[in-house]
Amino acid sequence: MSANNFKVFYASDNTVTYVSSPIQQDSNQNRSVVFQANVNTGDTVVLQARLDSSMEWVNILTATDDDIMQEVITAAEFRISVTNTSGLAVKCAMAV
Repeated sequence: MSANNFKVFYASDNTVTYVSSPIQQDSNQNRSVVFQANVNTGDTVVLQARLDSSMEWVNILTATDDDIMQEVITAAEFRISVTNTSGLAVKCAMAV
């Protein structure tokens, strides 16, 4: 997979609750994308999406205490909301 098709969700803090910066979906006409999260015991990741910046964020996938890899329907923007109680880094990325 080329580097421009793999995007990491960046977040400034990995010890408390935080929301990442949005990832913009590239216009590659795919109907789905693959999301992967490395989640530690005590942590929760919620993948959120929206069709346009004028719309509200919608929760589409939740991972708690364990790693996940899941195919999800394409949206214009994605972000993650993390509750981190382990104190370890939560890593999330998407193939878009």
